[in-house]
Amino acid sequence: MAQSKTPPAAHAIVFGASGLAGWGVVDQLLENYPAKGTFSKVTALVNRPFSVAESYWPGPSELRPELDLVSHVNLAEGTVEEFTALLREKVDDIANVTHAFYFGMLDERFTAAYKQDDDADAEVKVNCEMFQRAIGALNRLSPNLKFVAFPSGTKAYGIHIPGGVFTAPFQESMGRLPGPAGDKLFYYAYRDILDEQSKGRNWGWCEVRPDAVVGFAPNGSAFSLTAHWASYLSLYALVEGKGAKVPFPGTQSGYTSLFNDASADIMARFSIWAALHPETAGGGQIFNVADEARPSRMSERWPVLAEYFGLEGIGPTEGANVLLPGEYIKKHQHILEEHGNKSSKVFKADFLDTYGYYLTSDRQLSLDKARSAGFLEEIEPSSSWFKAFDRFKKAGMIPN
Repeated sequence: MAQSKTPPAAHAIVFGASGLAGWGVVDQLLENYPAKGTFSKVTALVNRPFSVAESYWPGPSELRPELDLVSHVNLAEGTVEEFTALLREKVDDIANVTHAFYFGMLDERFTAAYKQDDDADAEVKVNCEMFQRAIGALNRLSPNLKFVAFPSGTKAYGIHIPGGVFTAPFQESMGRLPGPAGDKLFYYAYRDILDEQSKGRNWGWCEVRPDAVVGFAPNGSAFSLTAHWASYLSLYALVEGKGAKVPFPGTQSGYTSLFNDASADIMARFSIWAALHPETAGGGQIFNVADEARPSRMSERWPVLAEYFGLEGIGPTEGANVLLPGEYIKKHQHILEEHGNKSSKVFKADFLDTYGYYLTSDRQLSLDKARSAGFLEEIEPSSSWFKAFDRFKKAGMIPN
């Protein structure tokens, strides 16, 4: 890979830092990715009350970037001018911010860098207003800004539309999802906002596009399949016993369709890499991202995940008596509590229960564009799940 041209005084700001993807960005920055001295400071913005002690990020060290964790930053309130005043008051050294990562996927009760709403039109509106506040404030406060990165997702390829729109492997050149479905996605509005806000400025931007993200968040996430299945499988082992057979929660086509795992780690690493290589990754480009280029199937992944918890993962079992993971957790929640485990705080468990039932078509991503740009890193996908499971154990969310 080409050597970064970023000076050692780089200052990263992460919106939505306590969310599934945002947490991973802060974690990788504090782990000195891509190299020690690349960043001197990381400002992590969250809306919920949050402390460094409960963050599970790497501890402070002279060998790491300085961390400034700023709570009670509510992107959903006020005008751009009022939000600008808030950041000016709360964020030390904001004038020297060089790289911005607008990340996060949070429940509507805990708005940060992404606000989920069951009304698609309202979701687009409120998220665009939040994004306008963030980018507008940076334009007013951070004259040294060099790059902005934000995540979207494979809904942009229409995976949520029955029958699909595009044929996998999905490529970034496939273009925008046609309306009216495309009008329900705020990704495109984000792009329009960045196009407008970056005119005449010295900063670039890109969009990072994963499938479902595998990772850890210490105080909950709206759409964490990793946390949901961690709670389910750990509880299943307690109730049914080690060695029990646990069917995949979905259909046979959901079990065998092709996809790519995308860990929060690889998502963060690519976003940071892109931010440090604006000449290659800027210009509003879209990049698919995943742990590895080779697609996988849940028929490969599910048995390995179940084995982590001492279970035997098998294919789908049809029948009215089969409880969905969320239903199973509700029925036996008291057992987790008896073991002293706090909730993994998955706020949209009912939606996650549909994962294996509605994602039944091939949805693998082409990573050719990222590889051609120079990003060659890969992570063995099962290890990403195991790393997250280990973190949930450490945080007391699931039994050891």
